[in-house]
Amino acid sequence: MFRNLIHYLKYLFTKYVVCKGSVIRYLRKQGARIGKNCSIAGSFKIGTEPWLVQIGNHVRISAGVMFITHDGSSWLFRDHLSNSSSYGNRLGKIIVHDNCNIGVNCIIMPDVTIGSHSIIGAESIVTKNVPCNMVVAGVPAHPICTLDEYVEKYKQKMIPTQARTRKELRRDLTLYFWGEEL
Repeated sequence: MFRNLIHYLKYLFTKYVVCKGSVIRYLRKQGARIGKNCSIAGSFKIGTEPWLVQIGNHVRISAGVMFITHDGSSWLFRDHLSNSSSYGNRLGKIIVHDNCNIGVNCIIMPDVTIGSHSIIGAESIVTKNVPCNMVVAGVPAHPICTLDEYVEKYKQKMIPTQARTRKELRRDLTLYFWGEEL
């Protein structure tokens, strides 16, 4: 228990003191390759091998997303295999190219590449590569439409607002949805 406490305190010190609370700085310090202009939620988790993850520029990763870089099932039998590591021997990199959005609570499995200009729908499990300009969703994730088709659908459902502050947004949405002025 004392050992776990020391490990946790080191983690907290590194994340909040050395990296000043920045998830991106912390992940880079752990070996993840992360581009510019990215947004990563604080509850994002990378498996035990962050150095196997590469994230391009202008990527948004929502809360609860997990990148799994290894197959942990070998824990059951790895002691009985010759040439086996105590860490397991089935690992894979995860690559997310530029300009992608990964929705809430997604799981990205080892050996997956997500092409540029792609969207991963919330709570999807991505087990295969995602082509460029594609929207995928589901368990397992499968193609829903192209990015261009998604943009057309999006335009049809847009709510007319150009709010620049939360106060303006609340005013506009209250009027739009409830027909009331604030």
